[in-house]
Amino acid sequence: MKSLKSMKKPVIITAVSALAISGALFSQSTYAAQVTKPIQAVYNNIKIIYNGTEVPSDAKTEPFLLDGVTYIPLKLAGTALDKKVQWDGTNKRVVITDNGVPIDQSTVTALNNQITTLTQELNTAKTANTTKDATIAQLQKDNQALKDTASKSSTDTLKDLERQLNRDYRDTNNANADITLKGDKDDITVTIELTESRWNDISNSRQKTYLEDISEDILKTFKDADIEGTVKNSSNGNKLATFDSDSKGNVDIEKLSTKIDLSEIKRVLLNDFDRKYNNVSIDFSVKGDSSEVTVDAYVKTDDWNSLTYYQKNRIQEDIISDIRNKNVSRVKGVVHSNENNSTLATFNY
Repeated sequence: MKSLKSMKKPVIITAVSALAISGALFSQSTYAAQVTKPIQAVYNNIKIIYNGTEVPSDAKTEPFLLDGVTYIPLKLAGTALDKKVQWDGTNKRVVITDNGVPIDQSTVTALNNQITTLTQELNTAKTANTTKDATIAQLQKDNQALKDTASKSSTDTLKDLERQLNRDYRDTNNANADITLKGDKDDITVTIELTESRWNDISNSRQKTYLEDISEDILKTFKDADIEGTVKNSSNGNKLATFDSDSKGNVDIEKLSTKIDLSEIKRVLLNDFDRKYNNVSIDFSVKGDSSEVTVDAYVKTDDWNSLTYYQKNRIQEDIISDIRNKNVSRVKGVVHSNENNSTLATFNY
């Protein structure tokens, strides 16, 4: 073979031997009979390189040239491409298949056993999860039932307490109040409705005591409750005060100021004191809101001094009465001299 390669001369072999050595086919598979033809193959030391690596060959599998075409034995190509090449002589077929990685049967059995075990564990987990979901659903249902029962019980108790508070405190301080409770055992909102004039007729200290007594009675029934409340004008719904209570029933009150018609108060004062006492003329200036009004009265010094002690007191009392009739909580007043604005008298309610 080496002498042939070195001489670079054509070598003639039969088709039968070529097929046996290289696996190259030159006849169509549809031929019914075997045909033998002479060919002239040229061996020229041809190398097969696959991905940069030479594929080894021997004298029986060496590629050759035929009529300018390079022929490679099929088995050599299969080796290079990691394919399995077989000759099916019965059916005259070349069968090419992938080289499979052989798996030991014990490995297959072990994997199947693992799959079976995992499937069983998954089914067990699904069953346990279904049972757990059912348990959770039942617990949620039971919990809601307990809440509904507790809420109903709390609501009933709250209504009973509301009726008791109205019996005990409706007429306290002549308030004629209507008391409403809302909430639950932890948070209770108190609404007390009465007329603004009745609320303002109650002194600050008695207002505080009144609200503390109500809060203490609530805490006797709901000892851990947070209490917040509002005092409202029953006539128009305006807030008169807000309050809250600590766990001991101590109350903080925030009295809310509401606007009043100061010009109307001034008009009333001017009409009521137009030369009513000893023909004395008095002018007025008022400012403030429903929580407190300050009134300044202006009169000539001689006119003021001409009044008796009783008349002076009566003027001050009548001023307070006129302003209090407008639902004002506190009144402060000063009588000034027209001449030098000096103070002639002070009064307050």
